[in-house]
Amino acid sequence: MALPVEALRVIYLGLQAAQRAGCESQRVLSLGYPDVLASPEQIGRVFGAGIVEALEFRPDSGEIARWHGMASGTRIVESRHLMALLGYDLEVLDVVEARGGELLHDLNEPVPTRLHRRYALVIDPGTLEHCFNVAQAACNLAEMVAPRGCVFHGNPLNMFNHGFYNFNPTWYRDFYAANGFEIELIEGVADMVRDPKRFEVPLIERFGGVPANASLYVLARRVADTRIRWPVQSKYVSNPALKA
Repeated sequence: MALPVEALRVIYLGLQAAQRAGCESQRVLSLGYPDVLASPEQIGRVFGAGIVEALEFRPDSGEIARWHGMASGTRIVESRHLMALLGYDLEVLDVVEARGGELLHDLNEPVPTRLHRRYALVIDPGTLEHCFNVAQAACNLAEMVAPRGCVFHGNPLNMFNHGFYNFNPTWYRDFYAANGFEIELIEGVADMVRDPKRFEVPLIERFGGVPANASLYVLARRVADTRIRWPVQSKYVSNPALKA
């Protein structure tokens, strides 16, 4: 799982939003180890130049870079250390131990209650689309967000056969609105790693003209502690025939 510079920008917005709202958790959870695909200079522009000299890099940077189609000499920042510099403990949940130290769990099944309301930020760097039981996986993510915390998604909008699913903006809007969250940000992003281009997407209206291989970046913040329920799509909630 990867975090290009645009994803880091939204993640930082999420940490700031949680802090402003008074979230007491100092823990962050990523679904899969989040390989930071950004240069030290890019990281400095997101988090502040003062952080650059303190960055630590993974000893297996060459292997990770090749995995993501990058030059073998690319240095990959150690994600846990980056989060520690920001004042947060990073935990990683995965179905396998890929980078070391992961919490092992299959998101197709309910997460243990000990993980409920635990994290200031839950990072989905491109995991949800690979979970066949996507409703349960989404429920798990929402359950793990601490009061006044946030969840970040970076999922495909039109990457065919990348995973089981592509997602529409209304999916996020309707699921989170039904479950005590507010959407802080939603945007389209194309060419995420090499030359990121952001574009606007409507929350519920139909739209077209999307660049190839685009993703959605979504940030939602918990504003109420409610029981998880399945939403009805907005277009049908607003249908006068259903209100007759």
